[in-house]
Amino acid sequence: MQRAALGALGGAARAAPRRWFSAAPPVQLRELRELRARTGQPVMRCREALQRAGGDLRQVNCETDFVARTPDFQQLVEMAARGVLGLCRGASGTKHLLREDELAQLRAGDGGDLLSDHLALAMGRLGERLALRRAAWLRAPGGFVATYAHGWVPPGPPVAMGTYGALVACGGPAPGPPPPELQELGRRVAQHVVGMAPASLGTPEDELGGDSETRLLAQGSLLEPGVPLGRYLRERGGLQVWDFLRFQCGEEPPQEPPQEPPAPPA
Repeated sequence: MQRAALGALGGAARAAPRRWFSAAPPVQLRELRELRARTGQPVMRCREALQRAGGDLRQVNCETDFVARTPDFQQLVEMAARGVLGLCRGASGTKHLLREDELAQLRAGDGGDLLSDHLALAMGRLGERLALRRAAWLRAPGGFVATYAHGWVPPGPPVAMGTYGALVACGGPAPGPPPPELQELGRRVAQHVVGMAPASLGTPEDELGGDSETRLLAQGSLLEPGVPLGRYLRERGGLQVWDFLRFQCGEEPPQEPPQEPPAPPA
């Protein structure tokens, strides 16, 4: 989640030392009660958040990790993820990106209601405007999907959440379930995708690129920057990388490719 007025809440465990004079405006009891009821956070964190926001409750918005800590928000994200997983199981292909309108029509939750209906209910309970803008699924037939999420919300909801996330379709040098060391290597590749933001896959034979390299397998490995990732994986068990997806909160959804104009009649 992008940090806004309450971005410091996650690390604000200790109260500020007392002073005789303070430049911060006093926190009104009404705003304090409303923020606590809306988010379920402790009184001290709500008070500190309002002080940082100058007492303006409107600066507390869903772009902060503050709202992401609420059960309503986490349950909504979990329903969306499970809905996308169900779509993946019944679809063909190995990768699909869902637009906002596709997400709204997904069936989610125990009652199978539209995800757009669950979204509307969550907005009513939180008092915030929310949007489910994009989602995707990735499949690895004959292999496995490695995952990594950065900055996930404690204490650990069923679906990992964070500011950044990556899925990587991987395969081992031999058929069958991958050994633990290859699974861990796949997780490190997903971590690399989050950190280095590659735009394309490349090939295992690619030579090492420079600082502006955008091919994943030509980028220097995070653990050994002087070696291209493709060679690094070859030398450590032969992990194959087939495809990947990277998400970052706040980024714009990918644009639809331009449509080719119809050919004139012969």
